[in-house]
Amino acid sequence: MFPRGLKVLCGRWMSGVALAFFPAVCAFAQASLPQEAAQAFAVFDAELARIRGQPEDPQASLPRQYLSQLAALRRKFQENGDLDGTVAVMREAKRFVAAIEGETDPFEVVPELPESALVKAPEALRQLQDGYLKARTERAGSSEKQVAELVVRLADRLDAIVKDLTMRNRIPEALAVRKEAETWRRAVADGRVAEAVERRSPPRTAANTSDPGNDTPDPHVPASPPGAPWRSWKFDRVANYAQEGALFAHPDLPDELTLEFDKERGHMRVHGVAKVAQAPVEMRERFWFGKAVRWFVPSPESLDATFVITSKEFAAGKDLGPAAQIVIQSDKTRQQTFTVPLMYRETSIQIAYDKPSKTHRISWIQGQTGVPVELPADATNIRLLFSIAVYRPGERCDSAIVIR
Repeated sequence: MFPRGLKVLCGRWMSGVALAFFPAVCAFAQASLPQEAAQAFAVFDAELARIRGQPEDPQASLPRQYLSQLAALRRKFQENGDLDGTVAVMREAKRFVAAIEGETDPFEVVPELPESALVKAPEALRQLQDGYLKARTERAGSSEKQVAELVVRLADRLDAIVKDLTMRNRIPEALAVRKEAETWRRAVADGRVAEAVERRSPPRTAANTSDPGNDTPDPHVPASPPGAPWRSWKFDRVANYAQEGALFAHPDLPDELTLEFDKERGHMRVHGVAKVAQAPVEMRERFWFGKAVRWFVPSPESLDATFVITSKEFAAGKDLGPAAQIVIQSDKTRQQTFTVPLMYRETSIQIAYDKPSKTHRISWIQGQTGVPVELPADATNIRLLFSIAVYRPGERCDSAIVIR
């Protein structure tokens, strides 16, 4: 038996040990992925978007190519006076666009061109359909292999993070990251990489928890104070827009997307599905259609604002939509544009005015890129357009924007 004094001492020591371990034990059930893992997933998301946005990605390029081929075949039939051929191609183009815009059928290998849509005549149209199916199969295989390799690299990176966290005594976080790594490795082993990737959405952070599925402002994004420089801008209107040529409010522009704007709060929501890939406007074929808000800016020094964009739908690559664009125009300078694909859940574009040098700089915060804005101190008739545009039929957009 222990002496009474020693028993008291040991009891106190054991109590201290228990108290020391208690928070860590409780944290096992509460631990979320640490910043190190979030950074690994940010790299993963960027690489995944790059792979999906490559020219050989069937989801990115083949539908557009197929529609162009249909347009060329229709012209050929019309030039030859072939009414049946012309009507057949028109029907196929209408059906294909509707299939791209609609919900995917999980039971179809190629949902936008199922077996039931294959024609027997005209022969030239059937050849285009067969060519589309063959190219889609070949290119999808290449993309799937790259995605599988990317997932393996992600799991390896998470393993390294687990080791580092363990050495730094961050045990609950290490356990959470290891569980994530094991999930991805099982997906590779079971041949379920595509399913795992489709289920994944970029992790939300403390400053990014709003649901862009409605126009409710994000409570974590500070509202602009009454004296914010952008509040001196004079709102003009919301109108149709073409990123190609930066056309605004032209009567021939197609009506793509819906933009809702609360000019008092500086909150917007842009949503919809792209229906038009290109259209003739002012004797030229134009691309990138959407909606824009235009303001008249009273002075160069008041051109200072940040656009925080929270997106539910993402661009598959840097040259695809949905994308945000800021256009700055004045009587003293050429038109200046800044374009950012919406590839992440949160995107911030900042126009900063430096008083000492009287210069501007526009920056994409997440991409850590920026360019100077040419706007002399005596510039007049300053206009700023903020737009969201889409590029190919079927691209979806759902973004909430806060100006601050």
